[in-house]
Amino acid sequence: MKNGKSKWILAGICLLVLLTSIIVYIFRDAILFKAGCFMAPVGDYHADVAIIEGSDFVSTGIVMRGVNLLLSGKVKRLVIVLQNIAPKDRPYGINGNYKDLIRQKLENHGLKEMEFNVITVPVRHPITLNEAKVVLQGLSKENIKSAVLLSTGFHTRRSYLAYQHEGLPLQIKIFPYAYFPTYNLSNWRVNSSGVRDFEIEVLKLFYYMISGYIPLKFSYSGTPAE
Repeated sequence: MKNGKSKWILAGICLLVLLTSIIVYIFRDAILFKAGCFMAPVGDYHADVAIIEGSDFVSTGIVMRGVNLLLSGKVKRLVIVLQNIAPKDRPYGINGNYKDLIRQKLENHGLKEMEFNVITVPVRHPITLNEAKVVLQGLSKENIKSAVLLSTGFHTRRSYLAYQHEGLPLQIKIFPYAYFPTYNLSNWRVNSSGVRDFEIEVLKLFYYMISGYIPLKFSYSGTPAE
């Protein structure tokens, strides 16, 4: 009797898995599109500053996106974040002070010195979380209350959660803004780089959560404490 009941339960589970798999397959494009939107949120925001995340270098495209936000009046200042790396590890061909080169390019675009800042942060594990601490602690001293965070692609969700986690006690509201250099939310699923980046960033997001670097939640519905 028990064996018969167990067989029916097993058959029911197998049928449920089969039906779920069929539904996921049929709606896979819509599901993946929603997943991509979740990992790379974009919105129309106004804030005190725009934080532009770089690494050892920062791409022209993401900087110009920030410049556009500034010129359109959506932010009042740009903060470009670079990682503090050894000179021997800089991109080949950059011989001068990279921060000075960025400043000069921004001035060439007509920006005033008071409209931007270029800072370097130490490379310490966990990198994104420690970056957020350094950047936001500096901005809090300037009475900054809100920031648009420009980050690259699917890295945006993890970066947003790290920055918002550090920003809440400092009463700084963070608004995520994903920038895609080579693919976008519509075609990343058929782009090998897009698929790879998505998989890597999903794993890193769960790693940050499991390690306790950021809370086990995907967004913050609250606002900074008054």
